[in-house]
Amino acid sequence: MRFNLVKTSVAIFCLIFVQIYGIQDASGKRIVSKYERIMQMYPQPDTGSESLQWRSVGKDMLHPCKRECVDQQPMTCYYYLVVHYDDTMAATCKRLLQTKYRFKLANGKEYIDSSKVSANDDCKYADGLESKVMVVNGRLPGHSIEVCYGDTIVADVINSMHETTTIHWHGMHQRLTPFMDGVPHVTQYPIEAGQAFRYRFQVDHGGTNWWHSHTEHQRAFGLAGPLIVRQPAKLNPHAHLYDFDQTEHVIMIQDWVHNFVESVAENILINGRGRNMKKGSKVRPTLYAHFPVIRGGRYRFRVIFNGVSNCPISLSIDNHDLVVIASDGNDIEPVEVQKIMFHGAERFDFVLHANQEVANYWIRIKGYSFCAKNQLHQEAVLHYQDADPKVLDTHTLSYAYDAPGIMLNELGDDTGGNSAQSISLATLNAQRAEPVMKPAATFYTSMNAFQITGEGFRFQMDDITFSMPKMSLLQTRNLGIGQYFCNSSQQAHMGFNCKQRHCQCSNVIQVPANKNVEFVISSKSNTPHPVHLHGYTFQVVGMGVLGETKIGQIEEIDRLKPLPRRGRSAPLKDSVQVPAFGYTIIRFYSDSPGYWMFHCHISPHSESGMAAVVRVGEDVQMKMCPVSNCGLCSSVS
Repeated sequence: MRFNLVKTSVAIFCLIFVQIYGIQDASGKRIVSKYERIMQMYPQPDTGSESLQWRSVGKDMLHPCKRECVDQQPMTCYYYLVVHYDDTMAATCKRLLQTKYRFKLANGKEYIDSSKVSANDDCKYADGLESKVMVVNGRLPGHSIEVCYGDTIVADVINSMHETTTIHWHGMHQRLTPFMDGVPHVTQYPIEAGQAFRYRFQVDHGGTNWWHSHTEHQRAFGLAGPLIVRQPAKLNPHAHLYDFDQTEHVIMIQDWVHNFVESVAENILINGRGRNMKKGSKVRPTLYAHFPVIRGGRYRFRVIFNGVSNCPISLSIDNHDLVVIASDGNDIEPVEVQKIMFHGAERFDFVLHANQEVANYWIRIKGYSFCAKNQLHQEAVLHYQDADPKVLDTHTLSYAYDAPGIMLNELGDDTGGNSAQSISLATLNAQRAEPVMKPAATFYTSMNAFQITGEGFRFQMDDITFSMPKMSLLQTRNLGIGQYFCNSSQQAHMGFNCKQRHCQCSNVIQVPANKNVEFVISSKSNTPHPVHLHGYTFQVVGMGVLGETKIGQIEEIDRLKPLPRRGRSAPLKDSVQVPAFGYTIIRFYSDSPGYWMFHCHISPHSESGMAAVVRVGEDVQMKMCPVSNCGLCSSVS
């Protein structure tokens, strides 16, 4: 414990030093970052008398809402988030290239001593290559918002870019505030250049969540960060399994591109850092992400995968078991594995017991599917206290290396059961057994990606390419916008066969409110798709593969001989993979009327049409926004 107090004191001192004196180069000259210049343009406004009870970041750069949670003692937590353009390897990074930070290993390559670089450092080092990025408050990835269940978040988002943006609070149900979900033209109007938007909502879902832009591919360029929601120890069923639950053990992984190029991933970053994988590019010392532990301690790690392209990843830590205790913020019965597969938007929490010899151990990330083409892999360092941070064994750092042991949630996890080397997600048990849901309605929906000669790829749900409406559905729901909706039944009623013609429209699936609802989601293509439903946590009651010849007849097959579905204790998720030429069956209680996005979480897929809107209930059942502009502020320039 003394070590953690000392470390915290040092971190606070470093933050105060940076706050007062700024970043300095090797000669002692002060460096002004882009974020500092932006803040001079957009100073924090007076939030009025209402804000007297709000809690915001102090002069020590620590936020009071990051605290030990106490039952029935919520806070209102204020955040000022400036969205802006920035650069990796800018002037604030140059000091890290000084000799005092660098060291060389026997392989002849140079590295930066990550133990000397604060996680809060203003430098966006990434993979050592210069690249244009989009960030919030100068950080890559965005800073971690950490609150307690039941708190209220007030976030003023200032858009200093010359394009629109929004923020989606991934994992929040937004039951009381569906107009704060952050989807442009569905739950709000986009935040225009030079405008601000105040998000205000109650934290209604615990665990490991995250925030990210929901506009085009912006989260691929840096607009994403953790949203950690803790609860009192007495309400935490896994509290006895670990000793530490700290910000420094939150891991955010994403596949990476350079300079806003929306193409196949060129690298993978761990907390915004990693080795350069781009061939023929400038070689700089590698700065790895660094995760400190003390031998004997038990640590809760929270891992978020901001998967952008078709690049599922696996995570393993050399010589350490991973006791998985939660997924997408939902507690599960603990299961011990050595590897975890992540599909886009998924989160897994695990407990690591630091019971090995004092040394440095590799945290390994391996990319699959499109990332396998470039053999993308990345590493970070699990650093035991008192180990020499400059002793790193690089002999096994290759794409060919496959960590031994049991994998959870494997790519193409379609068996519905377990094997000696794999545990299916569908067999996990929720920590709290939910009653068996008998669905009042079952909806069959499909996801597909296919190539048209001379046209390129089409990305669809229900054989429809989704097009974003021109107006915000939730805000204009009483203005007769229903006439502009479409879905597969409506198109068929109009005599359109969407399997033979290109149907492109705002696909809206009507779901009754306050009913047990089941969705059978199929993938009609040769790749899995991670699907995310906004506004809800659902049970995963079935998963399997029918094959290319049968998947198109899944509804007839299920009605003739029902597909396997499990009963009690099905795991709870908000994002889940749908296997190639296979299906995933989810169930939820539709008690939150509104317009909720339902889409593939591979960004090029969803932005190109693999999406739909689930309209729960009737317009009169949906909550009205308490202010006329639903949080949108006038120009702040």
